[in-house]
Amino acid sequence: MTVESLRAQYALFRRLRWLGVVLFLCAIPVPVGVILAAALHDGRWAWLIPTIGCFGLSLGTFGTANDTAIFALRELAKREPLAPEAEAELRQEVAKRPERLLEVHSSPKAAFIFPLLAIALIGWMAMRIAGAWTA
Repeated sequence: MTVESLRAQYALFRRLRWLGVVLFLCAIPVPVGVILAAALHDGRWAWLIPTIGCFGLSLGTFGTANDTAIFALRELAKREPLAPEAEAELRQEVAKRPERLLEVHSSPKAAFIFPLLAIALIGWMAMRIAGAWTA
């Protein structure tokens, strides 16, 4: 990878990882809605199983984007001096998890697929919950 592509990859996935935080926050009301709908309406308790996927995919969104960003940052640091903000992030990673920094790998395809799956599952569950309340 070139230095420019590493810079672009770091910049993109550094921002994309926060989509996982937003998706996690969107996933929090899903099990609450399922429990309320099941208790008050039609008793579809099996809908709790996909809510685990809502949380897992949102966390996976953050994790894969974060790993890809950290990988690009690590490789970029080997090739050129980093910007102060990036240098601070790399120092924090070295201080907290030095062994993880050596093992981290890039997964850009997964970092794009996980948010799509999370959005689809959270949206599907929201439609299921809304349908239970309107039925």
